[in-house]
Amino acid sequence: MLANRSLLIPVPTPVSTAHALLRLAVQLSFWYSVGMSLLRITIGFLLALVAGTVCALLSSRFSFFRILTAPLLQTIRSIPVASFTILVFLWIARGKIPSVISFLTVFPLVWANVETGADNVSYELREMASVFGMSKLRVLTEITLPEIHPHFISAVAGGLGFAWKSGVAAEIICRTSDSIGNLLWAGKSIVDYDEVFALTVVIIFFSTLLQKAATRLLRGGSEHAGN
Repeated sequence: MLANRSLLIPVPTPVSTAHALLRLAVQLSFWYSVGMSLLRITIGFLLALVAGTVCALLSSRFSFFRILTAPLLQTIRSIPVASFTILVFLWIARGKIPSVISFLTVFPLVWANVETGADNVSYELREMASVFGMSKLRVLTEITLPEIHPHFISAVAGGLGFAWKSGVAAEIICRTSDSIGNLLWAGKSIVDYDEVFALTVVIIFFSTLLQKAATRLLRGGSEHAGN
């Protein structure tokens, strides 16, 4: 870092990476690519969040649904991102693939976390609610959801990281135009590793920023509701 030299291996230095970041930051095409990647990955993540939560609640409520869907869930968990991307490439337009891959990566994570939370809802509390004649809506909002909430936050925080990694990987494999993944591929192709490192910094930054923002928003909303 002090010498700003690669020394034994051709690894970009902090200074050269910073220069590459500045070079990218003044290009409108770069910000457009970042925005498109954010949009695609966020769409896949949000769809996974909704679908995973719904399936988790159904699975916790109906044992036959859990038994029927267990093989599908295990299959989705087991298939590597690269294999998924290539398979999806056969049927879906290139621009939609990152959203689909982000969805498939996050979906089982959300499902597992929310299902665990739903399964851990206190039986005694539910019995008490039944004795006092609480409506199903009150049981849901005052007992079930508060029990699930910590698991949901964990799913959101972990899912955003997985969504970014899998989404950008899909962009690289499919050479999705106007994307961070395509910029990474271009940097690798012309052996511009300063730019590859700079783009990696951008990916880490946005992934961390989104995780912290989503977690703070959910926890803040929970505290506000509690007050």
